[in-house]
Amino acid sequence: PYPILITQAEQDENTVYWLTRVMNENYDMYKDADPGAIGWALEFQVFDWVVPYHDGAVRYWKEIGVWTDEYEAHNQQLIRRQDVLASAWTEVTGRRIRDQQEFLTAWHQLRAERLRAAGFAPIWEMTEP
Repeated sequence: PYPILITQAEQDENTVYWLTRVMNENYDMYKDADPGAIGWALEFQVFDWVVPYHDGAVRYWKEIGVWTDEYEAHNQQLIRRQDVLASAWTEVTGRRIRDQQEFLTAWHQLRAERLRAAGFAPIWEMTEP
């Protein structure tokens, strides 16, 4: 299991900082409460995963010396990728396509186009409806 906390970028930085800190510093207090809790251990953190870390979490990980320049570069790429996806989403929803299949086709096509144009791999693509 890999427990994960997700938030929006707009979440208060101090809230995220303190939640990250409390979870990490108090691990020994809750590690035996559930078998999946092992995923919260510092040695099992994956700092170059598929979603970006919030600025508050990054601040804490830097403070304790585990956040590297490589993690930061990876994180910035993930943020840039999110921006590309958000822009494509705004564009495709602005088309006001009512048919579900037509919308899905348009979204998958535009998503792949925009990601490639920005230098990212689409990861998956819709072949045919």
